[in-house]
Amino acid sequence: MAVLESLGRLVDFLGGVGPVLFGIALLLVAPYVDRLLVRRKRVSFRVLYNSKIGLGPERLGDGGDPTESGPPTLRQVARLLDRMSIVVIRIRNSGSYDIDPDDFDRPLSFTFGGRVVWNARVSEASTDELRRQLRESLRFFPDEDKPARDGLVTVRRRLSDRMARWFGAPQGPDVPEPAWHGVRLAGLRLKRGEKAKLVVVLREPGPGHGDLTKVVEQSGKLKDAGMIQDEKQRHRVTLPRVSAALVILLSTVLVLSRLSEPPDRGIACAPGELRVEGSTVIMPTIRAIADEYENACGTTITTSASGSIAGVRNLIETPAADVVAVSDGRSAYHDRLHGEKLAIVVYHVVVNSGVGLTTLSLDDLRKINDGTWTDWNQLREDKTSLPIRIIGRGQSSGTRQLFEHEVLGTGENVLSSDECVERDRNPAAPVIRCERDDNPEIIRKISTIPGAIGYADALSIDAERRAGGITALTLDGKAFDLATAGESGYPFWTVEYVYTKDRPRPGSPAAGFLRFLRSHELAQVRLTGAGLTPCLTKEGVEEVCDLR
Repeated sequence: MAVLESLGRLVDFLGGVGPVLFGIALLLVAPYVDRLLVRRKRVSFRVLYNSKIGLGPERLGDGGDPTESGPPTLRQVARLLDRMSIVVIRIRNSGSYDIDPDDFDRPLSFTFGGRVVWNARVSEASTDELRRQLRESLRFFPDEDKPARDGLVTVRRRLSDRMARWFGAPQGPDVPEPAWHGVRLAGLRLKRGEKAKLVVVLREPGPGHGDLTKVVEQSGKLKDAGMIQDEKQRHRVTLPRVSAALVILLSTVLVLSRLSEPPDRGIACAPGELRVEGSTVIMPTIRAIADEYENACGTTITTSASGSIAGVRNLIETPAADVVAVSDGRSAYHDRLHGEKLAIVVYHVVVNSGVGLTTLSLDDLRKINDGTWTDWNQLREDKTSLPIRIIGRGQSSGTRQLFEHEVLGTGENVLSSDECVERDRNPAAPVIRCERDDNPEIIRKISTIPGAIGYADALSIDAERRAGGITALTLDGKAFDLATAGESGYPFWTVEYVYTKDRPRPGSPAAGFLRFLRSHELAQVRLTGAGLTPCLTKEGVEEVCDLR
């Protein structure tokens, strides 16, 4: 724990989470910035082959050493090839921009550890123009510090002289052979992505049977921030590797430091288990808030959308103290329980959009419920027959209880239908009426059944209303307004209550969770996002909550 706390202090010292994350982002992009912006010009080379030609004396006969015995011509060939080697170098523009001769402070050059250049050629160039340009740019020199004046034509001509000297009759006095030890690419010009191979034929100087030299050295320098690099060399310390290591280090520090964060002081954590049940309207939001509390405190919270009435009844019947019930409105058993107001919930009477109405009077709504109005042609100018089909909630629903008490002033009519289309359960019933278990299911049915009418909370109707499948009606031309809720006369709203058997004991899971649920910023964000208005705010108790 001390280590984690130290890491937390380190993150704070670095400026907090934001600057550390910004630093990680910079480290991730640094290699790309370095490659594409800072080191804009780059020439890469790689020695692909560096070995003897492979036709030494041991392959020219099964008897004695051909360099000492056998036909004179064979001895000459053996002596010549035994000391010869080939080097193949790939050269490419690996940067982001074209390379021109003016980009070099010193031209790209190669030397071969004292081996003498006998011949050279350009192979596998990206274009014929590049092949021609490279052949013309090759310059051969005897020493790195001396001028390189001889081109490929001179080397090829002297190769013929050499071969004649080795295999032909001597003519005139001996002339010293030129000893080119290196090749320089003077005036090198490479477009972005272009590449070619330089093939150099070499021979060890002087007689002997020693090991062949394997040295290939490069020199040259690009101007400014340009680079000439050997692709075969693997530097242990590179910018990408350093950046990756620092990213891993900072990410580890950041993660571990977050693990050491002390719990939010606004959260009264309490170990143990808690069960929350009741209102189907608010239970999904309660579940999300419970997840926040569990993550912060480790408390185990189970939720059950059993309905407001069933939830309160179960609370009364259980002897346990670790149960919380959530009710749409004040419960009929409120005097036997400890209750606290949580949030304001607004409800709507909803019809299928094909009905064509936007408002109903409370009187007409009650006549629909008692069976006085059974067809929409009794309520609208369009006299086309469209049966009224009522979709309501079951007996344990707090939403139904609210609708009956605040809107109808009486109970809902009898259950007469299963599929909400015909009176298939009770043909003698005065209305077509079915029931569903929760508000979202009611809204789905209303959106698909012509002439359907029902009720639900604001959050449940939101998506289907935007899709155009349903219409939320005003009642007597009125809608809910928080600022004028007491005077507007809109009846269909309530306050969500949370109930416990008794006042929760301080330090108990119920006390900690209810405090979090009612007052913590995280919980209030969840409630507001679900279309609810929290009763407890930073300014105090919302006055409208005292009206219900």
